[in-house]
Amino acid sequence: MSVIRGAVRSFLALASLAPAIVIALPELAAAQGWREGTPMTTGRAFAGGALIGSDLYVVGGDSTSGPRTDAEIYDISGDIWRAAPALPAGLQQFGMAAFGGRIYVAGGYEAPPAERPQFGVLNRQEGASAVAEGDTAKAWTYDPQVGTWIGIASMPSARAGHGFVVSGDRIYALGGRGDEASRVWAYDPAANRWQPVGDPMPAPRVAAAYVVANGRIYATGGLIDGNATARVDIFDPATGRWQSGPALPSPRAGHVAVNMDGRIHVTGGEQRKPPRTYGDHFVLDRGGSSWRSLAAMPTPRHGAVAAVADGKMVVAGGSPGAGVYTVFTESDVVEIYPEE
Repeated sequence: MSVIRGAVRSFLALASLAPAIVIALPELAAAQGWREGTPMTTGRAFAGGALIGSDLYVVGGDSTSGPRTDAEIYDISGDIWRAAPALPAGLQQFGMAAFGGRIYVAGGYEAPPAERPQFGVLNRQEGASAVAEGDTAKAWTYDPQVGTWIGIASMPSARAGHGFVVSGDRIYALGGRGDEASRVWAYDPAANRWQPVGDPMPAPRVAAAYVVANGRIYATGGLIDGNATARVDIFDPATGRWQSGPALPSPRAGHVAVNMDGRIHVTGGEQRKPPRTYGDHFVLDRGGSSWRSLAAMPTPRHGAVAAVADGKMVVAGGSPGAGVYTVFTESDVVEIYPEE
C-alpha cells in the first residue's frame, strides 16, 4: 500500500491549494466483499487492459512525462505480475481488446515529440468532435506466441478515449474524441480491415465504460463537454441500432464495467465539478431495468482497468485523484471482488 499512501499524501498536499475540492480518499482497510491482490509493478492510470485466459495484460497509461510504453501481465490465478514487451509507442486513453488469443490496440493519445503534457490528456478539450494534437489512428496487434507487436491497418481517423470491445467476429470502436466520434467502426481481424457500421452513437463521449451483455454493447457514463453523465446507451451489432438503457445511479467517467455471471458490474470513476473519485459498486439486474448497490471498492479511483476470470472481478491501477490530480496520484493497487 506504500504507493497508495504516498499518492494520498501528494493528493492532500495538492488539494490544500484548492480548498473547494471534494476529496474521496482510498479506504486503507479492505471493504467487505473485496480483497487485495499483489500490487502492479508500475502504478498507472488510463492504461489499456485485456484478458487472455487468466492473464490480464496492462499496457501504456499516463505519467508526468507523457504516455507510457510499459507493459505487464497479471496472472489472476497465481496472483503474480510479470513483464511483457513494451508498446511500440507511448499511449494513453486507447482502445485495447483480446480476440483469438491476440491483443489488439487502436487509437489513443500519443504525445508529439515536442510536447509532454504536464497534467495528461484529460485536461484537454473534452468535446467529442475535438481532436487533440497527438491523437492517433495507429493500431497494433500482439501475439503471445510470437512476443512482438506488429502494426495493423490504422483506424479510419484518429480517436482517443473510446471503447474497443469484441462482439462476434469483430472488434468495435465506439465513442471517444475525434472527427468521427459518433461513427461506430468495426475491425475485422481476419481481413485486417475497418468499416463503418450501424447508426451513429447518440451521445459520443470520452472515458465511458463499455461492456458486452446478451450480444449487445453497453456504453455507460462518460464525459460530455467535460461533464460526467449517468447516461447508458446500448448498441446492437446485429441491427446497427441504438437504444437507451437504465441510467447509472449517479454520473461518472473513467469507471470500469464488466460482465460477471451474466450481470453488468460498474465500479469506480470520477466527476470533475467538483473533482472527486468514486468507489461505489453497482450491478444491473438480469432484466436490465435497474441498478442496485453492492460492496464498494475499497480504493475509490478512476482510469483503472478491469477484467473477470475464474468468477472474480479484478480492478488494477487507476488514480484516486480526479482531473489534474490524476498523474500525481497514480496507483499500483489491485482489488478483487468477491473476496473469496
